Amino acid sequence: MRTAGEVDLLISGFPTPEGPAFDREGNLYFVDWEASSIVKMTPDGVASEYFNTKGIPAGLAFHPDGSLWVADEGENIRGLLRVAPNGESSIVVNEYQGKPLNGANDLVFDENEIVYFSDPWGSSAENPIGGFYRYFPDAKLEQIDSGLAFPNGVALSADGQFVFLAETYRNRILRYQINGDGTTGPREHFADTAPPSGPDGMAFAMNGELMVAHYGGGRVDVFAESGRQVDEIRIPGANVTNVAFGGPDNKTLVVTEVETGSLYTVPMNVAGQPLHDRR
Repeated sequence: MRTAGEVDLLISGFPTPEGPAFDREGNLYFVDWEASSIVKMTPDGVASEYFNTKGIPAGLAFHPDGSLWVADEGENIRGLLRVAPNGESSIVVNEYQGKPLNGANDLVFDENEIVYFSDPWGSSAENPIGGFYRYFPDAKLEQIDSGLAFPNGVALSADGQFVFLAETYRNRILRYQINGDGTTGPREHFADTAPPSGPDGMAFAMNGELMVAHYGGGRVDVFAESGRQVDEIRIPGANVTNVAFGGPDNKTLVVTEVETGSLYTVPMNVAGQPLHDRR
């Protein structure tokens, strides 16, 4: 069994939760995108607004320097926002080759502080204008892929050799090889997800299995390293948006869900893969 216990309600009352991320002190951060809000929840269960982007925040990731980076789809940001520990904020990137980005959704850092992020806002199956990018510490922005139908969740393999991308409206998970010379390879098909709707946020477990929030499916899909689906974790409410590992032993899977406006916890038998956030 991959799960070590029952799915439990962590907190409710946030209509549009997404983007869970833990800091070094064990605090949980998540967004409530309709309220433009980033919420901080302490280990003893106290939740309060940490920052308001005045946009549409979707994904969160901690930089190794302790700052919180936000993927925001709102008109006033349309890219990545950095929130320093002292609360000061700045837009990191929101245009490519002189043109505005669509609006970023999810992000992940690698060991070299390069951030990979999806840029889906306004894209769909009928209008596949979504992009996939990586942003370097020297402020270089590189487009990895384009023509995507709502590129969504992003995750890195433990060995740093592949970056994974959920493409929601085509019900598939793509992957891109990260070559030894620093270049990226073309898109590869990794896995399919069954309708309705499609894959959203993702997180790797230490054993190499990929946990995928299935928006519209009421579950977290579990994929083996081969790309074969090996399990599913049923979640109350259909619209599961994202997942993150945390807790004292990193064996608690936190799941955000929009239909019930809640976050849930799932005790796991395997720990989450460590992120490059010095946690």
